[in-house]
Amino acid sequence: MYKTLVLALFMFPFSLFSQDDISKLTSALLAETPIEEDLQELCDEIGGRVTGSKANEKSVEWAYNKFKNANIESYKDAFEMPSLWLAKSTSLSIEGSDFTPLVVSKYHSPKGTHSGQLINVGMGSKSELEAIGNAKLRGNFLLVEMDICFDIDGLFAEYAHAASVEFEAIERGAKGIVFMSSRPQKLLYRFITAKAADNSMPQLVMAREDAQRCMRILDSGQTMNISIKIDAETGDAFESNNVIGEIIGSEKPDEIIVIGAHLDSWAMGTGANDNGANVCMMIDIARQMKKMNIRPKRTIRFALWNGEEQGYYGSWDYTKDNIESLKNHKMALSVDIGSGAIIGFFTNGRSELLPILDKVLKPVSGLGNYAHIDAPVVGTDNFDFMLQGVPNLVAVHKPQFYGPNYHASSDTYDKVDLKQIKMNSAIVGALTLGFANLSDKESSTLEQQSRENIQAVFDKNNLEFTMRMFNVWEPWINKERGRK
Repeated sequence: MYKTLVLALFMFPFSLFSQDDISKLTSALLAETPIEEDLQELCDEIGGRVTGSKANEKSVEWAYNKFKNANIESYKDAFEMPSLWLAKSTSLSIEGSDFTPLVVSKYHSPKGTHSGQLINVGMGSKSELEAIGNAKLRGNFLLVEMDICFDIDGLFAEYAHAASVEFEAIERGAKGIVFMSSRPQKLLYRFITAKAADNSMPQLVMAREDAQRCMRILDSGQTMNISIKIDAETGDAFESNNVIGEIIGSEKPDEIIVIGAHLDSWAMGTGANDNGANVCMMIDIARQMKKMNIRPKRTIRFALWNGEEQGYYGSWDYTKDNIESLKNHKMALSVDIGSGAIIGFFTNGRSELLPILDKVLKPVSGLGNYAHIDAPVVGTDNFDFMLQGVPNLVAVHKPQFYGPNYHASSDTYDKVDLKQIKMNSAIVGALTLGFANLSDKESSTLEQQSRENIQAVFDKNNLEFTMRMFNVWEPWINKERGRK
């Protein structure tokens, strides 16, 4: 434990040490705070927090009490999850063999026993599947090779690859898919399928080394008949909760700045980099603002979202509940890419945010050289704010430990860069307070977009396939989700 980030403080321009609110806030965030203790409690004492689990319910109470103990006005924001799916165990056996590969099932794979032949389809491209033929694929399981994942780009490439194979497998009548793990050393992880809660196909991730062994055996001409057993607790729709802390604006209380991180996680690890580190950041920024008696001009809401991993259900519900006031939401920020250094922000097609970002980040210019990306991001809790036309941001981080440990059993407290989350807190704190205190002229550019303007952003960035691979394109097109 260190007392202060002295070296980081010396990196700041001299103006930091004036007594304005941003200076007070960033100085407090860089000094000793309970953020590390909070993160250790969340990871080690509560652990992995799948929405609907007892651990998740404990984390809601934990987060609510953290806000209350800091004298932050807070509330639990109830919403409905469409269905319950909590993994218990997954196994795969090979007929006539003592070799038992390590596997884990993807979200909403149907429980029960599933049997068939395992077919090596290489990378599972359309041309490879056509060469094998639908007759051999129908009713059987595809074994799919995956590239090694090193960083966030690798994660999105994996999502796209897996979704493409999934669409092809469904069309060709395959019974299920076994994906080679994209991480070595038998590391396993879980995430959603392209159909998310609507998935009805068994889909597994197999330890990389075991999948390679299976492929070598199959390439030698042998046949593999497999039996998959999936045990999961399943159920109908149920209630979950976001946790919202709030500091009411002193001059424009009806204008809202939302900053958030998702409280839920998968349960293979303890949800440290995804996304406990940034949950604790939100709590610490709110706590230090209250401690410093900082009163922003606009209301700031600190949102700890739930149901993010299954499809951003908590933040989606928030936008539905606040539909009439979204025109007064000036900015919504999501921080969800681990604890590596923040090096800029995705502006999600809202180029008017770029000059404002440059301005509000000046007080923390010593903490990084920021390069913003004016492109839309699908995959976290900014999404439904983007669908509603609210100006929205996603923090861009250096990869650090995020990619290799993403959704994996290795996503644990010891992988978090504890020094960096302090500096990231100062960056996000300065940005948040900067947006909350913008002049009327500056904030007038932060308007809610029309549906036509939102669609134009999607078209310009060819976002249809990306939205389809997260099962959110049809709800947008059907106007079930987003601005009407």
